[in-house]
Amino acid sequence: MKIVKLHIENFGKLSNFDLSFSSELNQFIHENGWGKSTLCAFIKAMFYGLEAKGRKKDYQSERSKYEPWQGGKFGGNMTIEARGKNYQIFRTFGKTPEEDSFQLFDLNANKISGDYSENIGEELFGVGKETFAISAFFGQNDLSSSSTDEVVSNLAGIEKYKNDGEKTEFAIKLLEKNRKELVSLLPKEVELKQIERNIERLKKDISEAEQLLKNETADLQKQTFEKHEFDKIFEEEREKAKEQRKLADEKRALQEQFNSKNLRLNELANQKPIEKTKPKFLPLSILLFSVGAIFVLLFAFDVLAIEIGLTVGAIFLLLGGALLIFKNKPRDTFANEEIMALRGEIDKLKVEIEALPEAEEIDSEALYQKKLEIEQGYAHASAKVANLTSEIESKQEELSILLTNESALAAERKGGLEKIELLKKTMNFLKLARENVSERFVTPLNEKFQSFFDGFNGSEKISIDSSLNPWIITSQGAKNVEYLSQGYRDLVVICQRFSLLDKVYKKEKPCVILDDSFVNLDDQNFAMAVPILEELAKSYQVAYFSCSESRKIK
Repeated sequence: MKIVKLHIENFGKLSNFDLSFSSELNQFIHENGWGKSTLCAFIKAMFYGLEAKGRKKDYQSERSKYEPWQGGKFGGNMTIEARGKNYQIFRTFGKTPEEDSFQLFDLNANKISGDYSENIGEELFGVGKETFAISAFFGQNDLSSSSTDEVVSNLAGIEKYKNDGEKTEFAIKLLEKNRKELVSLLPKEVELKQIERNIERLKKDISEAEQLLKNETADLQKQTFEKHEFDKIFEEEREKAKEQRKLADEKRALQEQFNSKNLRLNELANQKPIEKTKPKFLPLSILLFSVGAIFVLLFAFDVLAIEIGLTVGAIFLLLGGALLIFKNKPRDTFANEEIMALRGEIDKLKVEIEALPEAEEIDSEALYQKKLEIEQGYAHASAKVANLTSEIESKQEELSILLTNESALAAERKGGLEKIELLKKTMNFLKLARENVSERFVTPLNEKFQSFFDGFNGSEKISIDSSLNPWIITSQGAKNVEYLSQGYRDLVVICQRFSLLDKVYKKEKPCVILDDSFVNLDDQNFAMAVPILEELAKSYQVAYFSCSESRKIK
């Protein structure tokens, strides 16, 4: 592919600008600020378009950078020669990709062409914008060694699998992310150790508590036996106390009767005798006898019937006889009779009192105090056994939970470690596969690199690894090229990129664009770089930009 000419309508600071190209080496020597970098960006944009603004600040985004200050759409056209045809690419750019326009015109047939789409750069060269930017496009102050999956696949000769490299890298990163997440979630060994220590401590505490419970249970059994035996004694003593109280009450009641009757006897013994009196009812008795006799006589002479005369007369006679018989006894006669009766009762009570045994004195307070002490001892022993039993049950429950947690965590950790190990093996396999692919091109890439770099007569031995990173090989091992001067590092990167071109671009060869790429080279190294650049221009169209006449290729 060759660039024939271009026209910039508006692009950055360039406006209404035209430029033609030769087929080999094209030099553009202009002062700083002329627009060399803008022109290089325009060429790249004609092939690959412009990025969206994305999340970058406006002044940092590519689209905002080259948008005309006066606003509006911007762009232009570029004429190229590719695969035996001449095409004219038309592009305009807006604030967003949706406002962009693309058109491809076939200059041979004078009509719009559908040979390539707006992705003409990728379709023409077989590489994307990022790969183009690190191989054929040497941006100003952007000489760094880097790689893409597309570059690696092209170098390894597996272009049709170029996306697999990106997928492989993505897979490795995803696997590593998953591995780190698993590691962060993995139960720590120290957690398991702490649980194991807690389990051992609980087992020891339970064993000690069970031994103590055994002792306390034996003590409780002893206390239970003593309480049972004392309860029988207590009941016996209480019944005995009841009997003694009953005996004492009975004896006290008899004594009280004895004392009461003895007191009455003494009172009677101290009273004076009373003289005898005449009958009180003698006249009435005579009257009743008289009336009764009259009723009998009336019956006898048949004056009254038997039912009246005899019956009423008999009644009056009986009443009169009764009143005649009754008379008041002397007071001393009654007293003597009571005294005799009292003496008899007193003697009887005396015999009963003497017959009763003496009630025993029982120390109920001491008995109840001992009962209280025994019950308190029993309650204390029972509480100890209950507390120890509860404590053991609680610790056993805690132990069960810890054992379950330990088992779950151990299983989780084992499963997590197995998954982590599997992820590691998978990543190592993918990395090994990637390295195997890379190793296909490392040797030929280094041979090509040396063919360019040897022209500078460098004393250092430089080697390119499978990630396209250059290393200084010394007797002490490999060192980063950062140890070299800036100019020397630029030489290494330029030679490295030159060595990539033939392997990366297998469809159409691009125009190699160098934007002040030799600015850090001294005169001697620049002089050695010129023949390399001239040799490159025999196979590739080269657009070389510089701000100094001293860097002009004669």
